[in-house]
Amino acid sequence: MTVILGPILGFRGLGDGEWRTCALVVTEGNATPPELTWFVDNEGRRNEGGNASERTHLKSFRDFEAWRFDWSVQQSDAEQTIVYTLGDGGEYRFSVPATDQPLRVAYGSCAGFSSLGEMKKVGNKNAMWDVLAQQNRDEPYHLMLLGGDQVYADLVWDTVAPLRNRLAGLGGARDWHHAEFTEDVRSAVAEFYFGLYLQRWSQAEPSALLARVPSLMMWDDHDIFDGWGSYPEEQQNSPVYRGIWEQAREHFRLFQLQAADDLDLPSGMLCEPDERTNFTYAYRIGDLALAVLDMRSERTQKRVMSLETWNALQGWMDKELEGCRHLFVVSSIPVVYVNSNLVEAALGFLPGQQDLEDDFKDQWLSRTHKEERLRLIHRLLRFSEKSGCRVTIVSGDVHVAALGYIQSARNGFANEEPNVINQLISSAIVHPPPPGLIVYAMELVMADNVEEVDRGITARMMSFPSITQHFMAKRNWLSLELDEENRVWAKWYVEDKEEPYTKVVHPIDEK
Repeated sequence: MTVILGPILGFRGLGDGEWRTCALVVTEGNATPPELTWFVDNEGRRNEGGNASERTHLKSFRDFEAWRFDWSVQQSDAEQTIVYTLGDGGEYRFSVPATDQPLRVAYGSCAGFSSLGEMKKVGNKNAMWDVLAQQNRDEPYHLMLLGGDQVYADLVWDTVAPLRNRLAGLGGARDWHHAEFTEDVRSAVAEFYFGLYLQRWSQAEPSALLARVPSLMMWDDHDIFDGWGSYPEEQQNSPVYRGIWEQAREHFRLFQLQAADDLDLPSGMLCEPDERTNFTYAYRIGDLALAVLDMRSERTQKRVMSLETWNALQGWMDKELEGCRHLFVVSSIPVVYVNSNLVEAALGFLPGQQDLEDDFKDQWLSRTHKEERLRLIHRLLRFSEKSGCRVTIVSGDVHVAALGYIQSARNGFANEEPNVINQLISSAIVHPPPPGLIVYAMELVMADNVEEVDRGITARMMSFPSITQHFMAKRNWLSLELDEENRVWAKWYVEDKEEPYTKVVHPIDEK
């Protein structure tokens, strides 16, 4: 038995004062499966023999076996270092916060490349993972949020030979949309996704972090293939598209959510198992709450998430967040961003940017999603005003770092604290930024641009902290650190910059 992937550390919530953790491991061969034991590192003193974890078999695939190990650590009045091992001599450490301790959270997105051409633009491909690892060594993070495009599966069309050959033998696009998704194609697509995760997550730099910080992940389109959810209905519901989707979904659930099936998912899932068409989940951890939105499972050209999912989220907020000071809403795609119509007009003068035009049409600001976006904004503003909980949107996707701002004056007091929602964009930790001409066009569009979302509600892109530009077109990741005064210190770590860019998000003053 050989461990070929993992451990991939995950977070499974809180319960009865316990910090619940899991770890995914993929082995090769039919030998006795591994055992995971752990202990609290009490100033270098080990628990005698260590503590056992519970092992669950998740999947068999060819000569590979996927396992999940579950264990819980009782929180105490002091932060604890947990050491765990698979019995092969290697040890991994992570931190469990003290009860009521302010959390330290890292956020990243877009951990790959959309094409071989984009890959060639970058020298040290995992440089920002190294920066994150250094910060984690200095002061360990309690959680790592990965907000979409953890892997890039766009090459499924080109590298899966049975799929490519079958489509090549058909006529025009209208013909192959109705092509049968045969068993040999299904098997080859499954092998593609399984192998993709093994390849991307076994790289030294990301694997070091994935083993040492409990992660919470949510997919976006590239974890399926580019633009999923924004295709015409006939195309998206064709046998080939649905067949690929089902394999992407199964492997997302396995590797990113560490679940064997829909009944095995973590406790934070908001939709009932027998109705689950969406993976949105949420947790409250002391004064901080996290709502991580699945914006792909139910997505069509006319919808991002179903009303049932939105209502499940609203119900959780109303029931679970009394007295909470901060709510992070993780929306893989920014809620506030560039006016796509104006940028698309500018792109007409820049040949060869069709992929960027497609990305803009995938945004919340697309005309067909504006009503749903408006409902989201109204609900978040109303919740903030009613509860006194500061809402912050955390996003990625767009390959720049940026800062958005939503403000409401509907009650006549635009500057009152509940009427402000900040949006923090961090992207990408691996993928290179857009071309300079595109960023220049975006800056021109955003100069003094204020969007009227609704009567009395405006949205805008703000200048990035400490500079005059709206967009930081360099690779980056985001640190979100709460302090004893319930302030969130948002720090963007940007490639080739010695110091992070910082914004402080204050809690709403208690009356």
